[in-house]
Amino acid sequence: MKQSRILDSAIFDQVAAVIGSGDAAKLCDRLGGTCLYVPASVGTNHPITLAIGAAAAKLLCEHFTGEQLQLPKAWHRKRRVIELAAQEPKLTLAEIALATDYSQRHVIRILAESQEDDGQLDLFADL
Repeated sequence: MKQSRILDSAIFDQVAAVIGSGDAAKLCDRLGGTCLYVPASVGTNHPITLAIGAAAAKLLCEHFTGEQLQLPKAWHRKRRVIELAAQEPKLTLAEIALATDYSQRHVIRILAESQEDDGQLDLFADL
């Protein structure tokens, strides 16, 4: 199964390369889904510092000063949906929804977006 555009977050990868994937995940958990402006420096009560700590916030500011970061929202939960759908034994959509705190309808949407589809039927599928 091809990973979807949900997981292909270039900005997450760039941020993770600077502050580490653990802190990047924390940042997405707290501030994901927003347009995050990165100032030259942050104080102790700034949302970035509260999300990832002072040391990681300093690194983030040094590398992304003045940029607006479009952080993905709940990227790890979406990845978990795809992982659970691929594992054996197969889980039902309801079980995946309960395990990831999504609605069953949203699980279907995530799985549909993760599928590579060129819009063509397979002419020789039964052979």
